[in-house]
This record gives sequence, structure tokens and C-alpha cells, in this order.
Amino acid sequence: MDIVLLGRKLDVRGSTLYAVNLGIQLLARGHSVRMLCGGGQLLPEFERAGIPVVVFPGLGDSSDLFLTRKLARKVREKPASLLHVIAPSAAANGASLARAVGLPYLVSVQAPVDGALPTNARYLRGVIVSSETVRESLVNHTRLKKDLIRVILPGADVKRLKESPPFPGEGAPVIAILGPMEPGRGHDTFLDAAKLVLAQRADAQFLVVGEGPEEDALRKKTKDLGIQKNVIFSPDPENTYGVLAGIDILLMPFQQDGLGNAVIEAMACGKPVIASGLGGVYYVIREEETGLLRPKNDAAAFADAVLALIRDREKARRIGHAARLHVEQNFNAERMAAETLDAYREALEAPAANA
Repeated sequence: MDIVLLGRKLDVRGSTLYAVNLGIQLLARGHSVRMLCGGGQLLPEFERAGIPVVVFPGLGDSSDLFLTRKLARKVREKPASLLHVIAPSAAANGASLARAVGLPYLVSVQAPVDGALPTNARYLRGVIVSSETVRESLVNHTRLKKDLIRVILPGADVKRLKESPPFPGEGAPVIAILGPMEPGRGHDTFLDAAKLVLAQRADAQFLVVGEGPEEDALRKKTKDLGIQKNVIFSPDPENTYGVLAGIDILLMPFQQDGLGNAVIEAMACGKPVIASGLGGVYYVIREEETGLLRPKNDAAAFADAVLALIRDREKARRIGHAARLHVEQNFNAERMAAETLDAYREALEAPAANA
């Protein structure tokens, strides 16, 4: 098969990590893959994986009236089997492109939606979601039929992501949050928890990795809390593994349901993850075994969990190793790719869906 992946900006978010992991697995199985996107800091991840990327700066910019024509011209350069839109943010672009080139297409959704999902019923063959929670959201907030939506749990490339146990020495602990600085991602709670941790561990370092519209407000909050010397804001990296390998704890206080690929990848790297007990994450993390779950918005609970792992570093390593094994067995990229290929085959055989 020749698969065209379509997305907007390739930044540090679940859809980007999902796309690169999927692309690697499809190539390994002898399929052709190409990525059309609006650019982004993680482009080198795709290049290193051997996934051809074509950048269209207009992706995500509604003012480019000729974008669909440009995309269609590029797709027609080489026969394609299927279009796979990797995130809802590109759903409208995908619907227009599918119509322009006459291709069946699928859309992946990693988090619940609270509004319409633009589709083209003539060419849409299915929607892939990361958890049952997301599936329920689509059924309740869009006109998509339940049987059109397939749950495929995300997977990490455990061969590429080597285990890197936390706290390799006696240095200062490093706690990170990964993902776009957008509402619902939990950055405010992360900073509030950092303040509480620093009251007891003044040497702790906090890393905020990503970009987004909330960055200025979060930087201001950091100063207002008086913790700016211990908080580092880092733009989207070219290599997420390099970031994950260097941290001790991933702290993800989500405020909305979903299953972030950053959680899966951190677990694959052997890092203990502390996250909100919401949606897909609730089912991935086994409390006190493969990670820690805490109530959303409860900065004190998150801070206490961080401090507990800093004090008991052997427990942190034990949880991280168990998390790695859990991902290897249940959330590996090979399984994800096999299930996605099944969805592709069904899409190519199926009649047009009625959304």
C-alpha cells in the first residue's frame, strides 16, 4: 500500500509521535509512506526514520485558498492507496483533499472533541481513536456512527526507545511535562506542584517542553510563583527520546481525557509517570505498579507523589522498569501498526461511509 499521512504542525504532541511510530512500522512492513504537513520542530524525527516529508506552510492557514489544489498536485505525483489524517486539526484539509483526489481516507483522534469533526461522507471510511473514552466523545458530540469508530491503542517503538532508568546518580531530580502549551494540558497544575515540591527540595529542576498559545501566561505564572530559577522552558525538540532519556519523572496533570503518546513513550524509556486518572491513561497506568494516578487539578497530590519518588529512588526505578515491560507487552508499535493495517484493508474494501 501507498499511504499518505496528513497533519498540520509536527510539534511535541501525541499525534506527531503517533505518526512517526506508525510510519516506521509501515515502512518496515514494505509499505510506502509519505507525510504532508505544515512544518514543525519534529521534522528531523521523520527524516531519521526515512519517512519522506513535504512541507506546506499553508496547512492550518485558512487564508491559503489554493492549498487543496497544491496538496492534490503533490499526491497525484505518485499513485496513493489511502489518505490517513493523523489529527482532528487537519480533518477539514483531509476531507477536501480526499474529495479532490478521489481517495478513501481515515482520521485519527487522540483526545475527546467537544464540537463537529469535518468529514466527507463519500470518502470517509473510518475514524481511529486512542481509547474508548474518545470514542464515546465522538458519538456524543458529532454525527459519526459508533460502528465507524475503531479503538486502536497507541504504541511506542520499544526498539528505538532504549530503557533509561531514572535517578542514575545523586544529582538534582528533573521533572518534566511534555506537550503543547494549550488549555486542558495541565501546565498550571504542573507549576503549582513545582512550587510545593521546591518548598522541600530546593534543588529540583522542572522542564516544560513544548510550545503553544499559553506560553506567555505560563512564563508569567512561573515568575509570580517565584520559581523561575528552577523552571526551564524548552521549545519543541528535534528528538523527544533525548528529552525523555534525561529526565527522572514525567508529570502529566491532564485536565481532559485522552491518552497522550508522551506517556507511553516515557514509560517505554523506563521513566515513572505521574498523571491524572482520566480516560485512556487510567487504563494504561496500574497504580503504584506502572505509574501513579492523581486527581486532576490537585497540585498538592501531584507534589506529594513527586516527593515520594524522589525520596524512594529505588521505587521510582522499579515503577519505571515495570512500565517499560507493560508497554513492551501491551502498547508496542508493532501491535498498533498491525491493527492499523487491518483498518486500512477494511477501508479499501468498504463502501462509502454515511457519517
